[in-house]
Amino acid sequence: MSSAERILTASCIAAVAAFYVVSPGVADERMQLFLDNASWTLSISLAAWWAWQGRAQVLPAERQLHTGLFAGALLVAVGQMVWNLQVALDWNPFPAPADLFFLTAAPLWGLTVIRATFARLSRDRAYPAALDFGGAVLALVAFTLVMYLPTGEMRSAAVGAVLVLYPAVFLAAAGITALAIPTVGIRITWSHLLVLLGMFGYGLSWMHWNLLVINNTAVPGSWFNATFSLAALALGWGARWLRFEVSGDADYRRRCDQAMNYVPLVSMTLAAITLALLFVAGDGRQGLQILIFVCCLVVLLLAALRQVIVVGLLNRLRTAEAAVLRNEEQLYQLAHFDALTGLPNRRYFEDSLERAVAEASRHAQSPDRRVALLLIDLDHFKSVNETYGHRVGDALLSEVAARIRTLLGGQGLLARLANDQFTVMLLRSASRTELAQTAASIVEGLSQPWDLSEVGEQYMGASIGISLFPDDAANCVELVQHSHSALHATKSAGRSSYRFYIEEFTQITRGRLELRRRLHHALQAGEFALVYQPQLNHLRHTVGAEALLRWSVDGKAVPPDEFIPLAEDSGLIVPIGMWVFETACQQVAQWRAAGWQVPVISVNVSTIQLREPGFAQALLAVAERAGVPPAGLVLEITESQLLDESLYGIALDLKNAGFALSIDDFGTGHSSLIKLRRLPVGELKIDKVFVRDIVHDVNDREICATVNALARTLGLEVVAEGVETEEQFELLVKMGCQRFQGWLFAPALPPALLAERWLQRGDAWSSESAPVDATAGPNGA
Repeated sequence: MSSAERILTASCIAAVAAFYVVSPGVADERMQLFLDNASWTLSISLAAWWAWQGRAQVLPAERQLHTGLFAGALLVAVGQMVWNLQVALDWNPFPAPADLFFLTAAPLWGLTVIRATFARLSRDRAYPAALDFGGAVLALVAFTLVMYLPTGEMRSAAVGAVLVLYPAVFLAAAGITALAIPTVGIRITWSHLLVLLGMFGYGLSWMHWNLLVINNTAVPGSWFNATFSLAALALGWGARWLRFEVSGDADYRRRCDQAMNYVPLVSMTLAAITLALLFVAGDGRQGLQILIFVCCLVVLLLAALRQVIVVGLLNRLRTAEAAVLRNEEQLYQLAHFDALTGLPNRRYFEDSLERAVAEASRHAQSPDRRVALLLIDLDHFKSVNETYGHRVGDALLSEVAARIRTLLGGQGLLARLANDQFTVMLLRSASRTELAQTAASIVEGLSQPWDLSEVGEQYMGASIGISLFPDDAANCVELVQHSHSALHATKSAGRSSYRFYIEEFTQITRGRLELRRRLHHALQAGEFALVYQPQLNHLRHTVGAEALLRWSVDGKAVPPDEFIPLAEDSGLIVPIGMWVFETACQQVAQWRAAGWQVPVISVNVSTIQLREPGFAQALLAVAERAGVPPAGLVLEITESQLLDESLYGIALDLKNAGFALSIDDFGTGHSSLIKLRRLPVGELKIDKVFVRDIVHDVNDREICATVNALARTLGLEVVAEGVETEEQFELLVKMGCQRFQGWLFAPALPPALLAERWLQRGDAWSSESAPVDATAGPNGA
């Protein structure tokens, strides 16, 4: 609410209160009448303005209810203006023209609430709700009329109609609004209560006012006159903040439904009480008595009809439930399981496969989230059927299902897809080797003789096709298709065996095996080479160079991420890593001998190397032979490796030997600050994966800024690798990063080109005057 609205609201309420306080003490009756009308006009106009403000603040799709509330409040305000004119003209008939506007407002409110309520109900709920609304509202109106039933003769039918309509329309609107809340499941708030209070207040106030007018006992300046203003203010303030929103709490909606079940009973009880009072009070108007009597009968009829509908619905539900309970298990078995073998059928299998693939897709980066599919087809089963008949064939299929289930030992999901075709789905399969062992055991188990009572001992094998998600397929459809392809290949190759879907996988595996074979001879054949990528400071001065290992096979470069894992798996990383370190030291010595000022060089070290006995002493001996002080070399170790507690002592030995240590690919592991403080390192290298999108990705930018702040706190220097644009460079400089490398400055270069383009001529290099870091190693990028 704005400050202007607050001021206006406070001013109007204060004025209304002042009018009522002053009015009883004024001796002039005309002045009292003026003050009463002024307070009514001000409060009713303020209520209409509040209702308009409430309409303006809701979404267009929700304005229907607020529009109705505002229109009703506006009609009351117009009626008050007409009443003021009547008073000014000293013309006070009963009924008066103003009554037309007052009596129109309440039906408009009721119809608006009904429309908003039934728009939120389904068709099957709308019919019972309509009966509940009709019965409850008629019972409330009838009870009110019998309590309010005036005695004596009426001056005219119009007077009687007005006397009946005021309580009828306003209390009906209030009753409809009260019932709408539990019918739809609206979460009730103080704004709903105020709207209800305002409608009830209007109805009761006009009821009493009309009686006072008939009996000529209405006097200005009475405290009773304030009830109109209070009703208007309550309704307007409630409309200002009203929200007709269905609660998201299922338990609350359930309680609302339970409450609505008691509405017919309450309506019938109220109608019965009304009839009893009607017969007791026999001195009222006959026409009103007939109206009340008819209302009560209609209430009872509607309640009975509602209960008939409920009973019919309950009977249908009980019948349907009983039928479902009787047949549920049988239907489920028929729909999802094979009648012959008792195994899950194709439908059950496809549903399970789809869920398993979806789950694996959500954890695509986890290696243990693969889904393996083994498609099993019996060899020459058609001949058994044709020779011995379907009864023998069915017995054989049952035996096959039992034998495969035994061989699996409870692993995976076994299903029968077709006549002689079975499938096994395995989750979290660790490796193809394990799958191959499982498939081999099934082939071996099914190749054992079958002892069939009617035909004696028989032999029959099986062929298996295997495919994996996500290795071989992008979805469950492809997974099934590829297992069929693998099965076809198995059958084409001679049956009674298994085969992976490995057309492409075989080529990759053969390529890896060839690389592994060539890797054993790469050092002797001189196929390795080192190239160097310069590192620069914020002034773009050379402060380091990263040496990167390259391997060429038959003139074709092999990516490091392909041959480094092979080298580590085979143990060749130890001699290769030592060659890299020795070559880097020799290159530093050659540069210095040629008069180049050489910055520090870093060498990547593998965990396998770190675990080698005497590793620190071996590196120190190589550096001394080349004449390179250890302080001029930085050993880079990846974050995950260096955080291994078992390697802490080795890292400390390297530090004590004089080598500087750096954490490579920082941010990709799981560092803890406690471990980081203990590590004998002097540098962090931000992995290029975080630098790549630093300009556009807020998360990567925050990570880089945090790494720089952490490094400053721990007294470490920071190197950013993979810098490719000026925008990346400028952001990293602002973050406080000390050194940079990437294609923005230069690619990895042969030693001669690096010296010509990035090194400076100078006196012998000293570790004290040189800036920190550059990087070399077998797993360089």
